[in-house]
Amino acid sequence: MFRLGQYERHIRYLYETARAGTMRAASERLNVATSSVSRQIAFLESELGLPLIERGRRVVKLTEAGMLLADYYREKVAHDEAFISQIQELRGNRAGQVTLAIGEGFIGEVFSEILKQFSKTHPNVSLSVRIAGSNEVLNAIREDDAHIGMVFHSPPDPKIRSVLTLSQPLKLIAAPDDPVAELKSITLPDLAGKRLALPERGFRIRQLLEPAEMQAGEALVPTLVTNSLSLLKQFARTRQGVTILTDIVVIDELRDGSLAALPLDHPELETTKTQFVTRVGRLLPSPVVDLLRTIEVSLRSFGIETKRS
Repeated sequence: MFRLGQYERHIRYLYETARAGTMRAASERLNVATSSVSRQIAFLESELGLPLIERGRRVVKLTEAGMLLADYYREKVAHDEAFISQIQELRGNRAGQVTLAIGEGFIGEVFSEILKQFSKTHPNVSLSVRIAGSNEVLNAIREDDAHIGMVFHSPPDPKIRSVLTLSQPLKLIAAPDDPVAELKSITLPDLAGKRLALPERGFRIRQLLEPAEMQAGEALVPTLVTNSLSLLKQFARTRQGVTILTDIVVIDELRDGSLAALPLDHPELETTKTQFVTRVGRLLPSPVVDLLRTIEVSLRSFGIETKRS
């Protein structure tokens, strides 16, 4: 009878190969020879009597049997981690590691203070923060490289679930002494002729703006396009023009009064949200749940509407 437990090392080699894309890359990650990775996978295929990798490809692609084993290993590691966390909690020792994947635009004084507060109340928990784009964040969640991810208005994904949602409408961001900041709201057609800075088209903000532009019959023509949210904020803060972001991205500047946020009068842009996400089916260790609770309570104190999923 094939017993999975006795082949755990072989399955790990298969899993890491699938993640890395090649056996050579997996061998570097595992710190073993490439030939060793190949032998372990070949032995596993022999024992199962099924191919696990599609041959003749430059980048490794798992067969259906290979994907089943990779999914099994991913779930086992997550369950082991959750079990150990629960045992430590019963012993009165809230310890472990929490990995958070987050977009560059969310990191500021407020969020840094939240992480500082969490570390102070959980001195035995190692906190790792990975800065990445939305697609990288979601991929880290799918592959269990991060416990939770923070993304803006994530598209539906069967492998991703939202555990905490923040209401974050897209808004026009301007310097407080810019005449536009005196308005109660503004439409997309009203932005015609204004100096506007926008993120690159790969950003979720642009992907949401494009259909809104079509509905409004007004194509936004940016003066500046960049992949730096910091540069977008500086563009508005120094009165070079205006930009479009969410409150949480400029929360530090809204608090110190260096920027102002103006509602955009468009139904599709008034319902956007920021989400904390994790992989469907993943059991979250206790420290991860504690971090989510800390984030939720802190953001509510800043007047940001939150909702548990």
